[in-house]
Amino acid sequence: MTFQKPRFQKPRFVRLTIAFLTLAVAAGFTQNAAMPQNVEFSTTTYEAPAFYATFPVPDKDKGVTYSSQNVTLKSGATAVMNTYALSLHNDFDAFLIIYCDANLQGDTAGLDIMLDGAIATLENAKPGPKTDSTFSGFRARAVVATSTYTSGQTTGHRTTYERITVQGTRVWQALVLCDKTTNCTEADANRFFNSIKIR
Repeated sequence: MTFQKPRFQKPRFVRLTIAFLTLAVAAGFTQNAAMPQNVEFSTTTYEAPAFYATFPVPDKDKGVTYSSQNVTLKSGATAVMNTYALSLHNDFDAFLIIYCDANLQGDTAGLDIMLDGAIATLENAKPGPKTDSTFSGFRARAVVATSTYTSGQTTGHRTTYERITVQGTRVWQALVLCDKTTNCTEADANRFFNSIKIR
């Protein structure tokens, strides 16, 4: 098995927040005219200190970026949010893994609250029903949401796929953001999610 090492750069396309004790992501993309492109997955495994996963093949001269930021929880405690992100197709699509030691409630109700907080950060989001899922063998909750966004005079449409779980005191979140102008699909999201293995 071949592993890729992380590139330590701040992703410019993503803004991360905590809301109502949740891990959440909102993405603002620079939109350019582009022909629909398929998602091709790498034949190598990306290795990070806390997990490994198979990301898609990056655009030329790009790769998975790592960033961290201190966040303040509702309790007043400070935690570090770790984000690994890959943008594709001129930043139209994104694949993200986020984890934070936040000691949050990991039952169905707690996971659903975190999903609600994440989806609330998306502009004009319309979430579907939450469902039971798995995340690296852990019980998880999942949701799919459609949303619209504006960039200048252009209105775009995006589908966000999300899974979230709690491993001890650590909250894990994985997201795939697929723009309607590309061929990023739910099957691509599930392939990415199912490749994630927590150490």
